[in-house]
Amino acid sequence: MYPTSHEHHLSLHKNSQLNDVKPQHKVLGCFLIVLSVAFSNVQNIFQIVSHIVIVMYILYLSKIPLKTYLKRLTLDIPFILFALFLPFLSSENNDKVFEVFSLNIYQTGLNDMLTILFKATLGLTIGIVLTAVTSSMEIIYGLQKLKVPNILIAIMSFTIRYIDVFIDEFKRVRISMKSRGYLEKGLKSLIPIAFASGAMLIRGYERGERVYLSMISRGFQGTIEFKSRSYKTSYKFNLCVVSSLVILGIDKLL
Repeated sequence: MYPTSHEHHLSLHKNSQLNDVKPQHKVLGCFLIVLSVAFSNVQNIFQIVSHIVIVMYILYLSKIPLKTYLKRLTLDIPFILFALFLPFLSSENNDKVFEVFSLNIYQTGLNDMLTILFKATLGLTIGIVLTAVTSSMEIIYGLQKLKVPNILIAIMSFTIRYIDVFIDEFKRVRISMKSRGYLEKGLKSLIPIAFASGAMLIRGYERGERVYLSMISRGFQGTIEFKSRSYKTSYKFNLCVVSSLVILGIDKLL
C-alpha cells in the first residue's frame, strides 16, 4: 500500500478480518449497505431486524471495542435530538395517537422518528467500521480503483496529507506564542490568534505553490500512483453485502 505517516486517526485495527479486504470492495460494499438501509422500509419489521443483524455482524467482524464504537456513535446525537421532536410536530390528516402533558403525539411523527433513528444509526455504524479498518490512503486507493476522477483523488490525497501538516504548524505557532508570554484570556486573546491564523494562511499558500512547482518539475500530470499490497477475500463481508441487497430487493419486488 502507498506508504504514508499521515494516516487518519480513526483507523484502528490491523488485526481485523476486514483489514485485509481490498479497499475498493470495502468502499463499494459499505456504500451498497448504506444505500440498502436508506431505501429500506422501516415499517417492515423483517427489513429492520435483518439490517440491524447484518450491520451488527459487520461491526463484530471489525473488532472495534465497544467503548470506542459508542464514543464515535455520539455523532448520531444531533439526529437523535432532531428525531425526538418529530412525534410532536409531524402529522398527516391529524393522525393523533395519544397525548402526553397536553402535547399531541402523531403516528406520522413516530414513523419519521423511527426512520431517522434507524437509518442514521446504521449508516453511521457502517461509516465507523469503514474508517476503523481502512486507512485514509487505502480509502482513496479504493476510490481510484472504482474509477473516481483523478482530480478528486488528487484533491482528497493532498487534503488528508496537509491536515496533519496544518495541525503541526498550528501547534508550533501556539508554542511560539506561549513562549513569548501569550495568555488565552478574554476577547483580547483573539487578536493574536487572528494574526497567527493569517500568517499560517500565507505559509500554507506559499507551501502549496512550492509543492505544485516541485510536482510539475517531476512530471506530475494529475494522476497519483498508489502501490498495492496483498489482500484477501472476506466471504463473510461479501455475504453481508449481498444479503442486504437481497433483503431490499425482495421488499421492492413483492
